[in-house]
Amino acid sequence: MSTTRKVEFGFIFVCSVLLGGCGSNESNPGSTNGPGASTPDASTGYDGPDTRPHDDCIPAGIDDGTPFSKTYRVRPIGTTSFQGTSYRIVTSMPWTYVLSSVQCHKNFPIVETDTHYIVDSKFELPYIKGVLDDVAWTPGVKNKGWAIGSNDDPEALVKKNGAMRPFVYHVNAGYEYGYFTYTNDPLPGDGIHYSAFRPTWVVHPNGAAYDMFFVNPAKPDDQGFAWPRHGNHWELDFGLYVDPTGHVHVPKPAKAKLGTLLGWDDYQACVVINKGSAPIPTTRTQFPGNESYYASETFLPGHAAPGAIGHRYWGQKGRTMEQVAIWEDDGAPGLNSPGNYHKPYSGGCDTKGYNFAHAEGFTWPELRAARTKMGDVPTRAQLYKVTLYRYEAKTRETKLLGTLSYEQREGGQWFPTGSGPEAHSLNDKNGRWIINGPVFRDRGDHVFAILEDL
Repeated sequence: MSTTRKVEFGFIFVCSVLLGGCGSNESNPGSTNGPGASTPDASTGYDGPDTRPHDDCIPAGIDDGTPFSKTYRVRPIGTTSFQGTSYRIVTSMPWTYVLSSVQCHKNFPIVETDTHYIVDSKFELPYIKGVLDDVAWTPGVKNKGWAIGSNDDPEALVKKNGAMRPFVYHVNAGYEYGYFTYTNDPLPGDGIHYSAFRPTWVVHPNGAAYDMFFVNPAKPDDQGFAWPRHGNHWELDFGLYVDPTGHVHVPKPAKAKLGTLLGWDDYQACVVINKGSAPIPTTRTQFPGNESYYASETFLPGHAAPGAIGHRYWGQKGRTMEQVAIWEDDGAPGLNSPGNYHKPYSGGCDTKGYNFAHAEGFTWPELRAARTKMGDVPTRAQLYKVTLYRYEAKTRETKLLGTLSYEQREGGQWFPTGSGPEAHSLNDKNGRWIINGPVFRDRGDHVFAILEDL
């Protein structure tokens, strides 16, 4: 059935970013110092923990008017409406993953040079106000905030390397790390040649000191040496550089503008609206390097969010990001599944198109049967369905594209289902379905992905 709707555009807030940076750490008078007791959201029943930082660690422009703001850094970026209901478009990140929240009260000694800062953070990922505002902290046992293995110790790795070593950081939800570039020197089997995230700087030893070189993205090798792309075994050879004494070298904003809102502009080509009963955490993988899941958007109930396309996997409803953004073996004897048995969907949408599908790990028949036998069966409340609609400006109608869902069958197993005019089977043994296609911006069209409880 088609319904008629009027497109309503709200304001769009877009940051100027350095290393993903955005905003300032001005105090937020309306908030309450955390942590403290959690408060349920009356409209959804959601009761999340209060993990907010102190007021002076909350940047300007961050919402503190809903219970969600106690657990997430909620940044409004616009408004939209669907079938007569208005929704705020927000990008959200758990406070436990926000670098400025975790590190803002640590006063590390800083030496400033013409091109960069040298921070004596003792191997930790440091925070510099106005420079690293949208860099993310990656929780872990030994990793000190870096986007490396949670049990990897950066100090031990630097000592093993014997010289300055780069470490990868992650960025807050809505941003991208680095940028893709074309190379005529791809990895074996890399047919598309877009084989790496690229830095905008590199560090070379110069006696007891280090020189930092900056790249022109249009001429990446114009410094007289090949710009770093990969190390052995897909290990990254760029990031923020850490020297043997634990000092972190951070480029200045004018030299390293790495980030932008990913796949988003004021056209609002595609938004995701969570009409379910709890937050839905999503992840993205960071290539190249030791592939892992990192925090991406959390879709908050009653709110819209950017579509978050890319190599992304969506977690079960109501789980925390710490439970979802991990790369662990949740398989069974003889059946590996690195972290994605508990992720029912993958994909998303952006300014150009949409691509939603059932995730392969959760739908793998042998693994599904084995995990079910082990007693690992998601509850109905943890799963949800995704329904896509296209608003066609020419006819002013909102038309159904299709629905991806799950149904519980024999033995308690959850099987993927698909329906609708643009839903089609992937024709694999997992029984997965997909809904994908262009947005047709030239026609004035918009796509909505609606998330609902089963």
